[in-house]
Amino acid sequence: MSKTFRDWEPDQVWLLPPSLQDLVPAGHVAHFVRDTVRSGLELNEIMAGYPEERGYPPYHPGMMVALLLYAYSQGVYSSRRIARGCEERFDFAAVTGMQRPDFRTISDFRKRHGEALKGLFVQVLRLCREAGLVKLGHVALDGTKIKANASKHKAMSYARMVAAEPKLAAEVAAWLKAAGQADRAEDRALGAERGDEMPDWVATKERRLAKIREAKAALEAEAQATANKPDGGEGPPATPPDKAQRNFTDPQSRIMKTKDGFIQGFNAQAAVDATAQVIVAQTVSDQASDGPHLVGLVEQITTHLQAAPEQISADAGYCSEDNLAALDTL
Repeated sequence: MSKTFRDWEPDQVWLLPPSLQDLVPAGHVAHFVRDTVRSGLELNEIMAGYPEERGYPPYHPGMMVALLLYAYSQGVYSSRRIARGCEERFDFAAVTGMQRPDFRTISDFRKRHGEALKGLFVQVLRLCREAGLVKLGHVALDGTKIKANASKHKAMSYARMVAAEPKLAAEVAAWLKAAGQADRAEDRALGAERGDEMPDWVATKERRLAKIREAKAALEAEAQATANKPDGGEGPPATPPDKAQRNFTDPQSRIMKTKDGFIQGFNAQAAVDATAQVIVAQTVSDQASDGPHLVGLVEQITTHLQAAPEQISADAGYCSEDNLAALDTL
C-alpha cells in the first residue's frame, strides 16, 4: 500500500485571497512595527510635505515609514533589497498591505524626509520609556569602526596631491593641445561631419585633476579652520600635514585602525540602556578616538528623555580629565 501525501498544486488558483494575518503569525514583529507607526508615532512633520492635492496619489507616508523601520530592524538597509522584500516576503507584505514601492521611491522618500525620520527615534525612545523598557538606571557606551562604501586605496595624502596636481595639469594641457590638433586635422578632412569630440581619456584626466584640486582645497580649509583663533579671528595661513588624507569616493570617511588592520570607515557610537537593551543615543563620526563622543552621547540622552542616566559604564578609551569634569556638571 502506497503512502498518501498532501496535495501539492502550486498552480491552483485560490477562490478567495488569504488574509495577511493568516500568512504572518499574529505575534510577529512586522505587525508590531506597523501598528506602532499607525497608532503610536506622530507623523505630522512628514505629512506636511504633501500639500498638493493634484497629481497621482503617492504611497501613504505612514506605510513608507513603517516599511523603512521594519526593514532596518531586520538588517535590510539597501533600497533595492527593501523593494525586493516587498515583492518576495510575507513579513514585508504584512507591513505594506501588499503594496510594492520600487527602490527609487523608497530611496527618494528616505532622502526627502531624512530629518523627520531622525525625529522618530526620539518618539520611539519616549514610547519605550513609557512602557518601562528604558529606565536610565545604567547605560553602557561603546564604539565600533564600520567600513565606508569606499576603498582605502582611493585615498590620497596631501603631499601626494601637491606633487600630483602640477604633473597632471601639465599632462592634461598637453593632451588637450594634441586633441585640438587632431580635431583641426579631422575638420579639414571631414568638413561638416562629426569629429570634434574630445577623447574620453582627456575627460577622465580632467575629472581626476578636478577631484585632486577639490580634495586638496578641502584639506587646506580644514587646516585653516583649525588655525583660526577662538575669538573668531583668522590665524596665519595654515598648510595641512603631508600625511593628511582625503578619500575621493567618500570624502567624509577616514582611515581608521581596527583589531584586523586599517579600514576606510567611520566610528559608530551607541549608548544602550541596561533594562531591555534599547539604544538611547547614537552617533557616527569621522573621529577615530572614542573619547570625544562621551559627553555628546550623554547630552543626547538628556535631551531626548529629559533625564540623565544614574550610572554610565564605558571603557578606558573614554576616560579623560575633561570628560570626568564634564560628567560632574551634567
